[in-house]
Amino acid sequence: MTAQIPFTFLGTLLGDSRAREILAAAGLPDQDKPIGHLDCWQLLRNNIEQTGDERHEIWPGSVPYGSFGLLLAAMRLGHDLGDGLVRMASASRIVWPDLPLAVRRGQDLRLQVPGIGSFPAQRRLYVEMVILVLHTACCWMAGQKLEPRRLIAPRDNAPGNGAAFALLGCPVIRRGSDMELVYPAEAASMRIVADRFDLWPNMLFETYRHITAEPLARVSTADQVLDLLRQAPFDQGTLAGMMGLSVPTLRRRLAEEGHSFRSLLSHVRQQQTLTALKAEVGLEDLAASLGYSEARSLRRATRRWFGAPPSVIRKFKM
Repeated sequence: MTAQIPFTFLGTLLGDSRAREILAAAGLPDQDKPIGHLDCWQLLRNNIEQTGDERHEIWPGSVPYGSFGLLLAAMRLGHDLGDGLVRMASASRIVWPDLPLAVRRGQDLRLQVPGIGSFPAQRRLYVEMVILVLHTACCWMAGQKLEPRRLIAPRDNAPGNGAAFALLGCPVIRRGSDMELVYPAEAASMRIVADRFDLWPNMLFETYRHITAEPLARVSTADQVLDLLRQAPFDQGTLAGMMGLSVPTLRRRLAEEGHSFRSLLSHVRQQQTLTALKAEVGLEDLAASLGYSEARSLRRATRRWFGAPPSVIRKFKM
């Protein structure tokens, strides 16, 4: 594990003087050096215990130490991970009325903290840590390391922003005002196996230790592009912006991996065309969903890809 948390993250979250104070108390250097993930977790936990506030005194009103345990208790009552997250989200409206969670189940499992784009920088970084702690809780509950498909977060230039996301090992998509962690749909049906709930702070820390002990996964640029294109037919400029890249940088990285934006877009369109034609989706609707201006363009593309028009493909159910 080589990624670390920059001091600017802690300084922005807690304030520079408070950050240096807790570093000094822990015997760690405070000369703007990166902080290990485990050290950062322990520093923030110590600060919560000292202040008695799970929000680190950066929010109007405090959240008493131990409140997160109530959310975990609600989660642990779930029949499976998806149900547990739904229960946690319901409990959050009582425990965290100013920061409620939301969960959506369907083609994937989504854990969302809505509307954070307008938050001050300190609170946005706090939500970043919340997402990481919630991911750790999901891994503990499931008894295994989970691999998110992607994280969706607002654009943010706050010092230290995004530093904690490296541990998730998934693409980070910058758009909208919500923060949303997306797991594969099958994660929702995982059994909850967490034990020793009376020691939940220690169990979470040990789970986090296991997460940080594994090498960071590198998601290729091509895989990130494919994941986004499967959601919607974004143009190259929009997609590059969502990935925090310029168009030339996106082109260069794809070329280094042996791909181009056009080839990846064509690949996704081919896959989605076959699936939709099997499902008897209308050609006009399908063309629009793939970003074509008219059905005639899709007919030409279908002949080019498969050597046959849509009507033949429907007939033979390729």
